[in-house]
Amino acid sequence: MTTTLSATKPAPARSARRISWDILRVFAVFCVVVEHVTHQSAVNHPELAGYPFVLPFQFGASTMLVISAFFVCVTVGKGRPGSWLWNRIARLLPAYFVAVLVTYVITRLAVTAFNGLHFSDGDWLFGTPTASNPWLFNTWNLPTGQDLLGNLLMVQAWDPSLHWVDPSYWTLPIQLVAFACAAFLARHKLMTSRRVPVLLWSLVIMPIFLRFFVRDPGPQWIKSIFDGLALNRVALFGVGIAIWLWSKRRMRFWHLAGYILAALVSLDWHTYWTDTSSTIAVGIVLIFVVFAAGGPDWNIPVVRRMTPTITWLAGISYGVYLTHQVLGYILSRALLDIGARPWERLVASLIAAVVLGWLMTRLVERPAHRFLSDAGPRMVAWIRRAQIHAGRLGTSPARPVPSPRPVSQASTVVAGPPTSGESLPSMLPANSQSR
Repeated sequence: MTTTLSATKPAPARSARRISWDILRVFAVFCVVVEHVTHQSAVNHPELAGYPFVLPFQFGASTMLVISAFFVCVTVGKGRPGSWLWNRIARLLPAYFVAVLVTYVITRLAVTAFNGLHFSDGDWLFGTPTASNPWLFNTWNLPTGQDLLGNLLMVQAWDPSLHWVDPSYWTLPIQLVAFACAAFLARHKLMTSRRVPVLLWSLVIMPIFLRFFVRDPGPQWIKSIFDGLALNRVALFGVGIAIWLWSKRRMRFWHLAGYILAALVSLDWHTYWTDTSSTIAVGIVLIFVVFAAGGPDWNIPVVRRMTPTITWLAGISYGVYLTHQVLGYILSRALLDIGARPWERLVASLIAAVVLGWLMTRLVERPAHRFLSDAGPRMVAWIRRAQIHAGRLGTSPARPVPSPRPVSQASTVVAGPPTSGESLPSMLPANSQSR
């Protein structure tokens, strides 16, 4: 009997998770971290220069946007678009808000010490300081309460008077806008086979036109809109969509290759051809993204032994991204002040990024995501019950317009014929429309 039961017991289903995507996520995020620590830190704060090596190519964040767009296409059609959008918001925003607050407080404390500031009113959190040595050279900006509010509202890119609490946050507003657009398109089924190519190529061509014929010669408010929406980067979302279409055999390879090339040219064009090396680096990484999308998983023996570590790092990658830049600069400056050597500062910055990313993921991102993911459906159900209850009480009729049928005529349960605003072909399956 025992043998029979064990023989008929179904084998556990294998996970569909592909290690290749985790490798790309980890690679992209830590390229951002290393570039910020070794290169951008010296640009913003020259005293932090002197690391053993420098990674000057800015391609990690661009790769992350491409991967994000790819997985939007993979997931947006599964379930209701509204629930999908709420799930994305529940994951991104709570951790972002906490990261802004923590970075603001630590920056105020650190810059006060670095710049020799003191506050006559004792309000070090929001007050205006005075320098004990007005001739002290420094490159550290002290964020204000106005900066904090602007960053929490994600409008810092729209107002030139605001400073970024952390410059790495520039990807968050445009990702949220992209998610909202994806949910809208999926909800209304606007992404047909004829419209997708128009959308893709408009993401490349329109920003170029707006940049050189509208933004650059235009007033500041136009520049603020263009920069706030990061229209110079939207072609990267198009690349992610194109790679997904190709992986589903809905785009030919030559079309994909031409589109990626056009998107890369547009990226370099937006920088006035001043950072071609970074654009080439983006192109090289995109080759591996295409391989990950269309080829077999990279689950080779060497990678298989590292899978737990890679998966863990991929799981905390968003937390690492939120906490590594400005806090890493502050740590590097503190270590420099006590005589730490370049290698020590570099290793300490990388370890701190991982530890802070893990804490953000464990203490904020995942608990908030679970709570809000459960709270969203409960709130919708509560609103629906309230509407039904109000309708029964006569305060909110279910049908504001009287029915043309007599009262004695039964109402149908199934969906009726198309209304005047809905054509029959739009309700048929795709293969029915093509016949």
